[in-house]
Amino acid sequence: MTDDEHNSVPPAPCPGTPDDWRAYLAEYRDWILSFADDSNLAQLRNDGRAGYEPADVQLIEETEERLGVPLPPSLRAFLLTSNGWGRVAGWIESLHSCAGIEWFTDVHDGWVDEDDESDDVFKYGLIVAEGEDLFLLDTSDVLDNGEYRAYLLAVKYGTLSEPCDSFSELLTLGRKELKETFG
Repeated sequence: MTDDEHNSVPPAPCPGTPDDWRAYLAEYRDWILSFADDSNLAQLRNDGRAGYEPADVQLIEETEERLGVPLPPSLRAFLLTSNGWGRVAGWIESLHSCAGIEWFTDVHDGWVDEDDESDDVFKYGLIVAEGEDLFLLDTSDVLDNGEYRAYLLAVKYGTLSEPCDSFSELLTLGRKELKETFG
């Protein structure tokens, strides 16, 4: 791998199918392992496949029923490929499995002023990945393709990233942060 290949971060993958995600996750795993030496990445070094066992359609539907909202297409396709993942950003330790996806307000009491519309991302946010920071999907901001606006939340600073147009675009943002943190 050349220095340019090692330092580059590909554009948002926007995989549309589990096959697309399998190819992306295999490349992602190899990319992380090319530079990262972190104990949180041990599952990637010791596991020959890219990702965890996939969720099935029934589990995804049960998750949607539990949450009361559909999951966006890119997250659904991801979960059909790998029901969770390890580190996906500098301060995000894990991408949640179906069982771990939860409402921001159920976990972070006191962050939301119910009368403040600028808090909608928190009021309607699903946490899909966490560590010191979080990945949030704003279920009140649905795009024409069924994707939710997505954000990286630096919890200790209370700051949100610029909005991403999909779960998969958010992974690209996390990938840039991961490279800056470890690379």
